[in-house]
Amino acid sequence: MKSFYTMTLVGTLFFFPLLLLAQNHLITGKVVTAGTPDALPGVTVHIKGAAAGTTTSPDGSFRLNVPDANSILVFSFVGYLTQEQPLNGRTSLDIRLQPDTRHLEQVVVTALGIKKEKRALGYAVQDVSGADLMQAKQSNVVNALQGKVAGVQISSGGGAPGQGSRIVIRGINSLDPGRNNQPLFVVDGIALDNETVVTGTVSGSTSDPNTETRGMSNGAADLNPDDIESVSILKGGAATALYGLRAGNGAVIITTKSGKAGRLRVTYSSTAGFDKVSKTPDVQNTYSQGNNGVYDNQSFWPSWGPTVAQARTLDPTHPAALYDKYKQAYNTGGQFRNTLGISGGTEKVVYAASLSQFNQNGLIPFSNYKNYSARVSGNATLSDKFKIGISLNYINSGGNRANFDRYGEQLIYWSPRWNMRDYIKDDGTQQTYGATDNPIYTVYSNRFEDNVNRVIGNINFSYAPFKWLEILYRAGTDYSNSGIRHAAPGPKGTVGEVPSTDNEFGFVDEYTTNRKALTSTLILNFKNKISSKLSSDLKVGQDIYQRKLKRVSTEADTLDIPDLLILQNAKKVLTNQYNENYFLMGIFGDWTLNWDRCLYLNLTGRTDITSTLP
Repeated sequence: MKSFYTMTLVGTLFFFPLLLLAQNHLITGKVVTAGTPDALPGVTVHIKGAAAGTTTSPDGSFRLNVPDANSILVFSFVGYLTQEQPLNGRTSLDIRLQPDTRHLEQVVVTALGIKKEKRALGYAVQDVSGADLMQAKQSNVVNALQGKVAGVQISSGGGAPGQGSRIVIRGINSLDPGRNNQPLFVVDGIALDNETVVTGTVSGSTSDPNTETRGMSNGAADLNPDDIESVSILKGGAATALYGLRAGNGAVIITTKSGKAGRLRVTYSSTAGFDKVSKTPDVQNTYSQGNNGVYDNQSFWPSWGPTVAQARTLDPTHPAALYDKYKQAYNTGGQFRNTLGISGGTEKVVYAASLSQFNQNGLIPFSNYKNYSARVSGNATLSDKFKIGISLNYINSGGNRANFDRYGEQLIYWSPRWNMRDYIKDDGTQQTYGATDNPIYTVYSNRFEDNVNRVIGNINFSYAPFKWLEILYRAGTDYSNSGIRHAAPGPKGTVGEVPSTDNEFGFVDEYTTNRKALTSTLILNFKNKISSKLSSDLKVGQDIYQRKLKRVSTEADTLDIPDLLILQNAKKVLTNQYNENYFLMGIFGDWTLNWDRCLYLNLTGRTDITSTLP
């Protein structure tokens, strides 16, 4: 009898798991996009009315144990219609999800990152997609907008490498020539500093006349056009009211690309361009150097001497033909951009990242610009009520900025009797004639180089404790550190040396600027369905913006050792410091009353409190 009970117990323990397994049914399958063979990873698969579920793997496949062979499986994915599939005893499923095209009303991003249907707006908003921007193949986002937005004036100002562009939306609203009439730039809800890089001087001035003729960059030039999803242009007062004082000249709202649920996507784009001077001035090739028909190969006068034939009889070293100085003066410029991007995610978490490299060589010799950037972003749906997002963008940019105005001036006085490309001697001094400066030697030796490190980041979350209330918060920063170094060697005192006029006795000027801008925005969104056709949407909130600027300018001249370009080598050193603190707090409200999505009443208001301390 004892042996019988033992065998019964062993048999029960052995077959019990098999009995449990027999009660569960293993369901396998694959999920793809309808009409294509593309697998959908991250699709949520769960049993209707139960908590049990799973998600599809990177190849779209799934495995799920169900207790009932007649269970109903629910397949859901962002951007696709939810689908229910009764098993009816099946153990293998092939699911084709249909894209959700039911809500394709045009939605635009308005002030403070608020998305609205275009039909609900009581003002004009022009939206440009990232794909349209890329068609222009411009290195600067602002230049890419040219011709795509009505009523907006865009001027690039020149073709210098990395040169910033000027954009005016609502026209010039001040007679003050020093007033900034450009719009507010906002990237993912964070105000972007779009100021053009300046140096300041030891005299205390906040600008340097040298930068005005060197094709400096502005803040928007740092952005990689490949990273942009869309750009919205807000023109009128109603459109920009939520931004208050800062958007008095309009606003440019830039939304960057975010990840999309699905399999890992890797993209690579490469763009190359070449710049060439299309037309140079017509020049004479008959008369050589000198004045009043008298030949003098050291004369200041470039082309008032005898004919070339006569000059050759007087000077055996005279070339057979005059040089075309304007064709000698300019190179063929080139620009190259490479961008590598990855994105992907699941229904709950999406991510995106990109690396970009941009290099540009200018038309003027030794002028150049580079821009390297890295960007990461992610969004997570932690629950039905709570969502969070983060974005971080690092940019390193700068280059050698040639003084194109001075370069053109020196070209006028250069004699075509001499080869401008032969600009330097073996000892490093200037190769020229008389007391005239060689323009190419000037841009070679007189360097104005900037290097900017910049971080643009933000974190945001939304929490919906009730159906009628959503709490939105966003905080971000735009921090930059820019260093400018303007330096040139002094005269060496060698025999036959012709010192460069612009280099004087040698100098080293260094300018360091730290900018830090912080933005904090809190929005309470109250939604109320008053009746089947009447609904209300009220947003109230607080917006805080703080900017701090610190600039240190150091200018040193008269170098002891001519080509040792450090501050300690100068006989005279002057320093100046400039600080600025700016604080703005705004309280705003936006109420929209909607009747059956065809009749809208919108009220918007904001009040600002500001403080500026030098």
